[in-house]
Amino acid sequence: MSKDVKVIIELANDIVTGSLGSYSTNEANDKLREAMNKILGSENGKFNAKKLRRNKLDLFEIIEEAVDQRVEADVRERFKAFVDYRSTAFGDKLEFIPKSTEFLSVSKIAGGTNNLRRQRIGKGEAYRIDTEWYGVKIYEELERFLSGQIDWVDLINDVERAFEERITADIFKAIKDAYNGLSAPYKHTGVWDLEEFNLVVEYVRAATGLKPMVIGTRVAVSKATPAYVSNGMMEQRNSDGFFKEVDGITFGIIEQGFLPGTEQFAIDNDFLLILPNGNEKIVKFVMEGEALIDDAKDSANADDSVEYTLRKKYGVAVEKSAKYGAYILG
Repeated sequence: MSKDVKVIIELANDIVTGSLGSYSTNEANDKLREAMNKILGSENGKFNAKKLRRNKLDLFEIIEEAVDQRVEADVRERFKAFVDYRSTAFGDKLEFIPKSTEFLSVSKIAGGTNNLRRQRIGKGEAYRIDTEWYGVKIYEELERFLSGQIDWVDLINDVERAFEERITADIFKAIKDAYNGLSAPYKHTGVWDLEEFNLVVEYVRAATGLKPMVIGTRVAVSKATPAYVSNGMMEQRNSDGFFKEVDGITFGIIEQGFLPGTEQFAIDNDFLLILPNGNEKIVKFVMEGEALIDDAKDSANADDSVEYTLRKKYGVAVEKSAKYGAYILG
């Protein structure tokens, strides 16, 4: 990676994260466009297809790096309460070894003997997460960007948003497939009932030894109501849209999203996920390698547009041995 490319990547990431110093967004985008035109060999800000063909690898590297950082930051922040995010090099396969769900038991020992059944400090069955390629195909955007018709933030946001929607849908599908297999007492379906909720919470607490926490969409958590509500609690709920604590249990929000290419919510608004509040997170997410951009070298479109595909490889799964609960608001 050349020094010029590194400088442009730093500038691109500063624009995406809003770390612009004394520059305005427009000024930063102008500087970025000027630097990218220089890398590509274009003159006076004018797009030159031939020079793009000779210098496109540097451009691809800039976009790949920016998308990688943006998507990783989004997944880590949005799902930090229950998703264990890992990244590996291409070809590397992480092996997860979950904690055993069995507790050690203390037995009575007869005086003068050591007749005590030994117990192995066990681990759960090791498993790996399969990763697959996912991609988004774009066209014409580069020419519009270089000619000043769109800015860098718009370009990165569009690609990042597409991956965000897909990853959100995949994470929730993994959770939904897993909790559909739950049964009582770790799962309850019905209207909000504080007693039934506390029963599920207590089973999760007893099974894990950890104080549970609850997460759901804003619509879902807004349905959870404590038995006693003070004026201060009502003011807090009015400010946040939900009670942050119900009977001593902390509530939090999963940000809603759309299924890819639709305006249908990706996450059901009728479930509350009851999680052990510890270091072990029930969802495992593996990002393998870096983003890659490919151009359609052998295709010629009738409108002379050029196509590019940006791909990322990842996998997601819910740990089978995890102890958690679900309250389905019927």
